[in-house]
Amino acid sequence: MTHPQIEVEFKMERVVPYFQPIMNLQNNRVWRYECLARLLGDKEHIFLPSEFLTIVERENWNAELTHHIYEQSRRYCVHRNMPWSINLSESDLNDESLVAWLIYSHENTSTTLFGIEISHAALQKYLPVISHLREKCPNLAIIVDDVSTNNAALEQALTLKIQAVKLSGALINSLTIDKQLLVDLVKLCKTNKTKLVAEHIENKLTLALVLSLGIEYGQGFYLSSPSATV
Repeated sequence: MTHPQIEVEFKMERVVPYFQPIMNLQNNRVWRYECLARLLGDKEHIFLPSEFLTIVERENWNAELTHHIYEQSRRYCVHRNMPWSINLSESDLNDESLVAWLIYSHENTSTTLFGIEISHAALQKYLPVISHLREKCPNLAIIVDDVSTNNAALEQALTLKIQAVKLSGALINSLTIDKQLLVDLVKLCKTNKTKLVAEHIENKLTLALVLSLGIEYGQGFYLSSPSATV
């Protein structure tokens, strides 16, 4: 249920990108930035997507929000030469006009700065769309998010030369970690020359576990929290 305050305060122009780095854990350098939507409320309150996406979905503003975050992020990142990515929802991937706009914007670009993040669930449902994007936009960085298992869809996606796979935070932080699954994913990604990223690294213990498994990239509040500037 949406908080009444958000109903009053929500305006698209108040939605801004916050940038959270994905870090190379071997040299502590930023690989690229994920651009996360935040709603600026009154009295300096910042709302998370989980608090305002209900409004966006109810009003069918999904594509408008994606365009808005893309443009805001692009203006900030491009002249700073920052590699950056935005999240695409299942609704975005199902929107033919939005996919066509992405292709039009990036099919002839030579830069590898821009990327998209899609969930593992969306990948399984819209693999033909992702394949089409890869064919038309060979320099587009594609990152598969929230991976918690190895399956045929993931293995097929790796043949598309995606740039990175992000492990589900729940998988890393589980009390009963399936280490063999993680080892298999590390091996699979290395075989395909795909970066493997551990999400939700929130403390030193989790970072140590990630490093012990041979995972070379990470993201989380322990490394760096999302910020309006970098």
